[in-house]
Amino acid sequence: MVTASKVHWYNSKNLDLEALKATATRVLTRTPFHWQLEAAAAVLKGKDVILDVGTGSRKTLCFILPLLLDSSDVGLTISPLTALMIDQALSAPVATIAVCRETIGSMGREKIFEAIVDGKYRQVIVSPEIAGEREFRDGVLVKAKFYERLRVVCIDEAHCISLWGGSFRPDYANLGIFRARVAKHVPFMLASATMADHIQDDMRRVIHLADDAVVVAVSNARPNIALSVRSMKHSEESKADLAFVIPADATTPEDIPIQLIYCNTRLAYRKRSIEEGLRNSSIRIAVCTEAVGMGCDMRNIERVVLWGLPPSFCALIQRIGRAARDLTKLGEAILVIPPKIIEHGPTSEDIASSINESLTRAIDNSSDSLDTGDVEIGRGQELISVQEGGVRVEQGGGPEETELQKVIKQGKGKVGQIHSREAEYLTLYISTLDCRCKFGISSSRMKRNS
Repeated sequence: MVTASKVHWYNSKNLDLEALKATATRVLTRTPFHWQLEAAAAVLKGKDVILDVGTGSRKTLCFILPLLLDSSDVGLTISPLTALMIDQALSAPVATIAVCRETIGSMGREKIFEAIVDGKYRQVIVSPEIAGEREFRDGVLVKAKFYERLRVVCIDEAHCISLWGGSFRPDYANLGIFRARVAKHVPFMLASATMADHIQDDMRRVIHLADDAVVVAVSNARPNIALSVRSMKHSEESKADLAFVIPADATTPEDIPIQLIYCNTRLAYRKRSIEEGLRNSSIRIAVCTEAVGMGCDMRNIERVVLWGLPPSFCALIQRIGRAARDLTKLGEAILVIPPKIIEHGPTSEDIASSINESLTRAIDNSSDSLDTGDVEIGRGQELISVQEGGVRVEQGGGPEETELQKVIKQGKGKVGQIHSREAEYLTLYISTLDCRCKFGISSSRMKRNS
């Protein structure tokens, strides 16, 4: 890639933020927040950006804002799930294409790549797997007509780099290689609602972010969500402690709050239809894993119930963030766990057991099920819910599961350290006697001394 960039780079003297704000208000039909303009300004100056803001805050508008000053600029966004890609493409205020099974099937790979290179789309959304393909590199990335207009590469749900980047989604761990294939002057923007220090440090290392990367942080505290932890009074197998999700006086489906019940393993083949049912309110209660609603702007969820110990603190925060995304309404998030965990806190064995149970069930089912909605995920992999919940896993037979438990318990290596820190924060959330809303302060940047 030797073609010179035609992108105009700004500095503090020639960047008119008021003009950008006015343009954004006209194009987006809403006035951007100061932090959104701050992130866009950093990109326009060629700076890497870490965007650490809460769920439901419309952080993806920051992917669009840097493109508004020049109609020829294009942005490349890397996104983890097909449903999220399509949701963003349909709601984008500029011409956008999600390169996934649906679009490839209807248009054909070559025609899509030609349209991208010809400038028919201002934003291109791909999975990390497609981003790493030779076909995409040769058909799009190295083409001068695309390369010279590339303003920014955005990675949505960037915590997946650390938490999914094992053998489940190795292409997440390879995004550093992808960056090496992109010109040095093209900035990267990493966005997530769960960027604790250990996650951010790992992302910086993997993506080779510049030392002067701009951090835009907004607290992910959600004062409109009531947080609570409940002790199971009945056996976990009976699920009797979930009786409260249906009001005793309910006479019609509309009397039941729209709610998500998160567990750690579930077949994923109905994920897309479940999301649509939640949007149109035909489904009132969905039992699901992390993938349902991930990044999608479903603003009518009234209650989130977390059944059992989540695999990580990151999973806890992500799931809580699905409730009451309409900030004008109240919601609640309830963690229901066995009494021994409330009394003594989760042990290393509890964490390892939660992860291993999910992994074992997923492997048992993986030969029979496939999520046909997510083309970038291979057979069986969507079923491995521990990866959805924020735990890096290894696939395969018994010895690897045993080694996984050892890594979690003993905290060996970088992966073990990440999991150990996640378990520590999860323990603090469960056992604290203070208001749990404090866990949203400082934009999820938890410290060891919290």
